[in-house]
Amino acid sequence: MVASVRGGRPSSCRLLPLSGGKASRDRRVARLRVKTALDLVPCGVRSFGYWRKVQVMSGNKDKGKKCGQSNKLPFVLMGGHICVDAAQGGLASVLPFLVIQSGFSYTEITALVLASNIASAVIQPLFGLMGDKKARPWLMSVGVALAGLGIALVGVLQSYWLVVLAAMVSGVGNAMLHPEGARLAYLAGGDDKAMSMSIFSVGGQIGFCLGPIISVSAVTAFGLSGTLVYLVLCLPYALVLLALSKRFLAFGVRGGGSLAGRGKRDRWGAFGVVLGALSVRSIVFYGVTSFFPLYLVTTFNAAEDSASLLITVFSIFGAVATASAGFMSHRAPTPRLMIGCFVLMVASLASFLLSGSVWLCVAAVMVLAMCLNLFNPPAVALAQEYLPEHLGTASGLTFGVAVAVGGIASPMLGALGDGAGLASAIWVLAALAAAGLALSIGVAAIERRGAQKG
Repeated sequence: MVASVRGGRPSSCRLLPLSGGKASRDRRVARLRVKTALDLVPCGVRSFGYWRKVQVMSGNKDKGKKCGQSNKLPFVLMGGHICVDAAQGGLASVLPFLVIQSGFSYTEITALVLASNIASAVIQPLFGLMGDKKARPWLMSVGVALAGLGIALVGVLQSYWLVVLAAMVSGVGNAMLHPEGARLAYLAGGDDKAMSMSIFSVGGQIGFCLGPIISVSAVTAFGLSGTLVYLVLCLPYALVLLALSKRFLAFGVRGGGSLAGRGKRDRWGAFGVVLGALSVRSIVFYGVTSFFPLYLVTTFNAAEDSASLLITVFSIFGAVATASAGFMSHRAPTPRLMIGCFVLMVASLASFLLSGSVWLCVAAVMVLAMCLNLFNPPAVALAQEYLPEHLGTASGLTFGVAVAVGGIASPMLGALGDGAGLASAIWVLAALAAAGLALSIGVAAIERRGAQKG
């Protein structure tokens, strides 16, 4: 008789009759061990975190992915994130062409961007709340399609108000993907949610880098109608996401059998502290991209083109930091990572102002880019962990409202820079980073209390 061993072992692991001499039995046992070991290898967990083997944490284990299949869903979600943020990032690059070829005023194009950003940021928590009540993965596919359709129409419509409407449609599409995508990235991460959030988040930065390249290249080649290229990018990927809806539905609203949402209650106070730190990060982020190139021009007489390269350096180092965030979360708890990043953030902002060298300023910007992005994905995952019953709302607030705070504060800092000088605005950024440090220390205290109670 041949009896299979239960408990999920490979089919080769069987009880075999051990008839024959001792040497024969030993050889057969040795062959069995080698074959069993080879069968077990595909079910192992690779040390390289991006390709970890995880089982989908749904209420019904039969719906999950079996051991031995790579969990590539975070990469699929990252692709959607690339599409919508490429559309959002590409909109700003279309504005000069709208001024020249369509005759829009500076005020009109500023209002155009504001309308798109408000539509994107304010409505995101609403879509997050919808995802908390019922899993709606189709929101992602519709969001990608609308984001591409909106910016595609910006270049071909003639009426200003229709262009504003198209920009708002693109913003709404952006808002539809983020909460549902971040919620699913959290659930698909299994035991390594920070890594999954890192993969999802880096998609946004890739999209913002690709958007201007796509827009300028297409509009230069084909005129304003070149914005239709976004349909080629977004509509096929929307169909990909739609085809995977059943896979996404297997996670349910809160992952069913996952730890999230099982025996845990929402901790809105702790969530608010993390959200505050993320809001500070957003203000500093907008401040760096808005004022630092101008500071180099006014203080060191740098050429405008050279100063603008500072943002390229900032974006590259930021993308590297975001991609590394998941690995860093394995080596340091999220609160400690937040504290370290904010300490370096304060030091870098002060160094930027006090240094008398352009190259030291560039080095400070590199450090700032790393600090601003290294803790962001783990902090978002921690914020979601504090609201296990409202993962979608947590995602909408962290990706929507926290980012909107930076956009709202940026004009206020600009007014301060006009009145008191750019250095004063940057010192305010340093003070805000110190406030972020205090909030991070508060997060660490919350985690310690939680560990003591546990």
